[in-house]
Amino acid sequence: MMRHVPPAVVPLLLVAIGVPAAVRAAIGRPRALGTAWLAAAAAVAVAQVAGEISGSRIGVLGDAQILFAAIAAAVTSTLLVLVERASR
Repeated sequence: MMRHVPPAVVPLLLVAIGVPAAVRAAIGRPRALGTAWLAAAAAVAVAQVAGEISGSRIGVLGDAQILFAAIAAAVTSTLLVLVERASR
């Protein structure tokens, strides 16, 4: 049985996966890419919920709050980079 993913979830998943990978490709951090993906996915989910609750329609693609998701993933990736640098 094949399950279908709701169309609004696909761009959010791409943002959650793509932003940490892009940060890693650009500056070589975060070293723990799996952790970055997990943290970005959580931040994207929170951004989606916040966008739905606030009723904001900035950066909407279908029901997905892409702008909020991208900002949340970028902030999360940046925080992980700073934590890695501080722990050295």
